[in-house]
Amino acid sequence: MKIVIADCLFHVVIIFTLFISRLPLSSSTTEPIQPLLTRLDSKRSSPLVQESAAKALLRRLLPTHFHSFGFKIVSKDVCGGQGCFLIENYSGSSQKGPEITIRGTTAVEIASGLHWYIKYFCGAHVSWDKTGGVQLASVPKPGLLPRVKDGGVLVQRPVPLNYYQNVVTSSYSYVWWDWERWEKEIDWMALQGINLPLAFTGQEAIWQKVFMGFNITMEDLNDFFGGPAFLAWARMGNLHG
Repeated sequence: MKIVIADCLFHVVIIFTLFISRLPLSSSTTEPIQPLLTRLDSKRSSPLVQESAAKALLRRLLPTHFHSFGFKIVSKDVCGGQGCFLIENYSGSSQKGPEITIRGTTAVEIASGLHWYIKYFCGAHVSWDKTGGVQLASVPKPGLLPRVKDGGVLVQRPVPLNYYQNVVTSSYSYVWWDWERWEKEIDWMALQGINLPLAFTGQEAIWQKVFMGFNITMEDLNDFFGGPAFLAWARMGNLHG
């Protein structure tokens, strides 16, 4: 009974989280989750770490253009307190320097700005393998990248959280993935501006600690938790063991 009650409470929390992630952006709708957003902002990596992560993504996606883009983390004040990215022409004079500068409030915003630029200015396509894959042949060679309009292109995030994933995908697909495949998916998420993916991995370890606090034995828990390919359905209460 204790396990069932805890399982139900967990799903109430998940449903509420998904609900608020779909609300349109306004001061009234974001107010209930503002403490969460503030806490998340305080836990972010340093600007240097985030910029380095965005550059690493660029190297994996477009290694020939590694020096063609400059990335910079900026404050939300640049965007009126919201998340955003700003694409500008590089104003420096170095021949081997970047051609395009992308500033963003997080590394995800920078990656999203990179995708925006190569999609709408270069005609590139970045998708899953079964829906076209990565098509970058249309991106001009370094030194010939299209310039953006004077003043740059500013795109604000329409909602604070962009949710991604179906709860069963972790058992349909992810359970069989290695790091190389995970890295490819994480890059895709960043390029699409995803900042709220489901993170189920290791969830059972947390449940184990909580349930044992209710004097549920390890023997009972071993019979309750599902195997790797069935974790999603066990998490939803569709099966046990």
